[in-house]
Amino acid sequence: MTRAVELVSTGSELLSGRTLNRHAQVLGDHLHELGLKLLRDTTVPDDIDLIQEAIESALRRVDIVLVSGGLGPTSDDVTREAIAKMLGRTIVMDEPSVEALRQRFRRMGRAVTEQGERQARVVEGAAALSNSVGAAPGECIELDKKIIFVLPGPPREFLAVLEEHVIPWLKKNLDPIAKPAERMFLVCGLGESDIVLRFETAGFPPDGLDVAYSAAPGRVEIRIAAPPEKGKLVEDSGSEIRRLLGDNIFSEQPLEMEEVIGRLLVQQKATLATAESCTGGLIGHRVTTVSGSSNYYLGGVIAYSNDVKIRELGVSGETLKQFGAVSEAVAREMAVGVRQRCESDFGLAVTGIAGPTGGTPEKPVGLVFIALADRHTSWVKRIQFPGTRPWIKEWASQMALDLLRRRLIGVLKD
Repeated sequence: MTRAVELVSTGSELLSGRTLNRHAQVLGDHLHELGLKLLRDTTVPDDIDLIQEAIESALRRVDIVLVSGGLGPTSDDVTREAIAKMLGRTIVMDEPSVEALRQRFRRMGRAVTEQGERQARVVEGAAALSNSVGAAPGECIELDKKIIFVLPGPPREFLAVLEEHVIPWLKKNLDPIAKPAERMFLVCGLGESDIVLRFETAGFPPDGLDVAYSAAPGRVEIRIAAPPEKGKLVEDSGSEIRRLLGDNIFSEQPLEMEEVIGRLLVQQKATLATAESCTGGLIGHRVTTVSGSSNYYLGGVIAYSNDVKIRELGVSGETLKQFGAVSEAVAREMAVGVRQRCESDFGLAVTGIAGPTGGTPEKPVGLVFIALADRHTSWVKRIQFPGTRPWIKEWASQMALDLLRRRLIGVLKD
């Protein structure tokens, strides 16, 4: 079999803008670990003819096709019908799947309806793939030197069937292949153009090395890769990247900034409290998505109004009057105040103008002040962010956490 895979995503909601489809991202990441390539992701509406056309087209290019979505109980769930029509087969009820469905509903204190039992149907000749977190099973349809996997559309169910059935099948049935030599670097504090400039000035990358970039608010992912036999080239290039980018690299593993911060706080047995205006609790939310964060995150204050800044954080009314809520002085007092109030080792604060209204020529939309205080001193950064309100909030939360990271690794000095 070829080592390329295609995904056909079905669902009118994916094309209307109502639902964000991340299946290609999830699948591509899993396939990469097996030395497989996701060649194409085709999205089609809930239309039997268009689904059939997309699957037939994919099968002409590759030997392995995954189809997602359209396995529910409603009239627009027609993926089974499209595949059955394409193969000239019928649709049959899979009894083990029916029983699993009945048990699932029984645990919820309900009886499965006839309409609900439609989810247990499979294409004739398909092997049903149990769905540990949902109702509809996936399917495995083996053809002459080709295979079709059919997976549920909801993200948790797609991932469950992928990890519990599809990936094990691929590992078992495909010959192992040596993975490329590769490294990844996650960078904060430099944009793509800044990174490229540093690389080009240093004559980087060398011949034979593939370099790929992926940018998000406050973060650039760099991946370098070469054939398996060129492992030394990758290692030497990794050393050069570390030299060129220094402490702007916050991880060489697929970790979010909040995970990096959490590990550093645990290592140093330090605690954190947050005070947020512009970001509205986003920093606290990110910190607490990490398991075990209760060991180092003591709490936070969302202080949008000046009264709350004064009452809960101890910000001076005179400071607010003289400099305004969006200012270096207020950010500093917020960080100091939340640290003292929560008795934490660090206080991290943000105040800014996320827009789209509220800006002035002196303080435009996107202006953010980030402050960090420890038991001895404090630091404040003024940053101007571009973009929409959600974009500015995301940028601000990332850069705030990065300021704390730099203090924890010793870049910021007392």
